[in-house]
Amino acid sequence: MFKFRDNIKAITPYTPGKPVKEVERELGIRNSIKLASNENAWGFSPKAKEAMEEAIKEANIYPDGNSYYLRKEIAAFNNVHIDNVIAGNGSNEVLEIVMRTVLAKGCNVVSSQYAFAIYRLITEIADAEYRETKAKDHRFDAKAIMAACDQNTAIIVVDNPNNPTGTYIPFNEMLELLEFAEKNNILLIADEAYWEYVRAKDYKSMMSVWGKYKNLVVSRTFSKVYGLCGLRIGYAIANEEVIKYANIVREPFNVNLVAQHAAIAAMEDQTFVKDVVQKTHEGMDYLGKELKAAGLNHLDSQCNFMLVEVPCDGKEFFNKLLKLGVIVRPMGGYGLNNFLRLTIGTTEQNKKAVEAIRQVLDDSRC
Repeated sequence: MFKFRDNIKAITPYTPGKPVKEVERELGIRNSIKLASNENAWGFSPKAKEAMEEAIKEANIYPDGNSYYLRKEIAAFNNVHIDNVIAGNGSNEVLEIVMRTVLAKGCNVVSSQYAFAIYRLITEIADAEYRETKAKDHRFDAKAIMAACDQNTAIIVVDNPNNPTGTYIPFNEMLELLEFAEKNNILLIADEAYWEYVRAKDYKSMMSVWGKYKNLVVSRTFSKVYGLCGLRIGYAIANEEVIKYANIVREPFNVNLVAQHAAIAAMEDQTFVKDVVQKTHEGMDYLGKELKAAGLNHLDSQCNFMLVEVPCDGKEFFNKLLKLGVIVRPMGGYGLNNFLRLTIGTTEQNKKAVEAIRQVLDDSRC
């Protein structure tokens, strides 16, 4: 029998949802809507589409192994040097590359309850310890995170704003966390996958102070507001030493040809980005009003989704919505058994979701 690492055997893998077509086939339904994966309901920029159509003509050749032109554009957009940028197959891979570059057996990573599940997975695969601190009212507690650190802490990682709660850490608390990490030689990773959607006045991207701290890594994605999740493209910005060693860990040709060209074009179309953000905010305000009228509570969200509390088990509510053609995400895996995560969709999708939710609520069994 093959031998597998003991720490791998103990890990619970990430479980994605089934394909929409398969769900429809199993349940015998049609025209369902998927509001489960925080995808961009308005697609992607026409400029990105043109870039993809042009790039696919060269699919018979390898992509640029260093993503040079993409990193050049990312650097210009963020006002950093190209040597401060690493690109990857989605921000998930970028996070994995950076964390694997630092982690070893005996190290620990500190994050929070309700943080993005991938952090634990990456840590445990690296045979390091993952420490999860308690959240306060579904918000990360910066002081608790600092208290959980010790001489073996290699990384503090937080998604800000956070998936799946939609909550955030105010800028002054992030600065406190960053200065603590610097003092204790800890790498702080700020995962800003949803930063474009934030409306909170006391939030600020960590890129605003990036050049002052050598221990700061900021990761971002083209999957959300840019609508390119199907191409898997993300990046991180860090000091040159972090990027140098991360590139040793990074596999060559890790960003495909089409993704590189599409991301460059998408970044150039900030008009599209602003339009998506505006429509998302309008949809969130509508859903918040309708959910409140239906008697449901939800957390204030700074992302493109909302975490909704339901009066019965979230999986039960999810299954009832599924039969009505509305696919959301139950949050039991995060210990949020009575919550669903609902992605903001188009006007039509949001209305259908509200109608289905009201229909389920009318069921006396829930």
